[in-house]
Formats: sequence, C-alpha cells, structure tokens
Amino acid sequence: MVKRRWGLFVALFFVILLVFAVVNAGKFLVVDEKIQKSDAIIVLSGDKGERVEKAAKLYHQGYGKYFVISGGITYNDVTAAQLMKDHALQLGVPESAIILEDRADSTYENAEFTRQIIKSYPIHSAIVVSSNFHMKRVKMIFDRDFKTSKIKLYYASAKDPHFDKAHWWSNNKSIMITITEYLKMTGYAMGKNY
Repeated sequence: MVKRRWGLFVALFFVILLVFAVVNAGKFLVVDEKIQKSDAIIVLSGDKGERVEKAAKLYHQGYGKYFVISGGITYNDVTAAQLMKDHALQLGVPESAIILEDRADSTYENAEFTRQIIKSYPIHSAIVVSSNFHMKRVKMIFDRDFKTSKIKLYYASAKDPHFDKAHWWSNNKSIMITITEYLKMTGYAMGKNY
C-alpha cells in the first residue's frame, strides 16, 4: 500500500512537471535582456520586417553606431540582406551605418559570417536582434560562435505577431513555431548547424 502511494505520488509529480514544462514552453524560447549602448546592432533575416523595425528603433535611440544586416539569398539572386537594407533605409537608418552580410542561410551562418565581417570594424560590443521565439537559439549559437572574439553581445527580441509566448498553443502558426524551435535547438545541441 505504501509503495503504491509512493508510485502515485511520483507519477503525479511528473505529470505536474510535464504540464508546467508544456505551459511555459513558449516563455522559455524568449530572451530579451537589458541591453547596453553598443558599437553595433546585428539584425537577422527570417521574418516580415519586425526585426528591422526593432533594430532601427534601437539605432535611433542611440544603441549602436553600426547597423549590421545578415541574410542570404531568398529568391534567384535577391538577398534578404538587400531587402532588409531597403527597409532600414526607409526607416531612416543612414546607408553609411549599414554593413551587409549576404551569404547566411541559417542562424549558425548568421553568427559565423557576421563575426567574420565585423572583425575588421572597431566593434567591441553588439546587440543581436531577432524574433522573440528565435532568441533562445540565437543566444546559444552566437554565444558559442563569438566566444573567442572578445565582442560583448546583448540580445533584444522583436515581437512576432503570430507567436504568443504565454499561450503558444493558441494558434496553428504559434504551435508550429514553438515545435520547430525546439526541434532545431535539439538538432543544434546534437551538432547540426541550423
């Protein structure tokens, strides 16, 4: 009888733990740190403009001198970086501040190629901007890739209109975003470069 109660208690504990993990799965993905004024703002491709808008707002608030855009080919020979640059110019970011990285096709490549490009600039700190749901993986990858660069990184998330971190199960897009991010984080932890 005591063994049975103990088994029920353990099972109930794991059910509660599982429910807690599922309910908070969306919140876990979001990283939005207290940022500091930096030498650069790095904005990653992969959305419909919210990331550039967030980065441009930070730029106009004086959070960075350089505006680094990272994104590879999206169709034929058109790069996400060029489309994002056009958007940033429309938002008042001066062309002289913009640095383009136009080869990256993954978050891993965003980090690697951006680090390679900015090492020739006087950049010792940077704010990395991406969508809120993407930030946990961005932080994992950028922290690892920039580890020996001596560049201090901060992270600021742009709100994605389809992702609700508190109720990630509330719409199909949010569900797919959440599941995809966990699969990609798992793959990255296993050595895949997404």
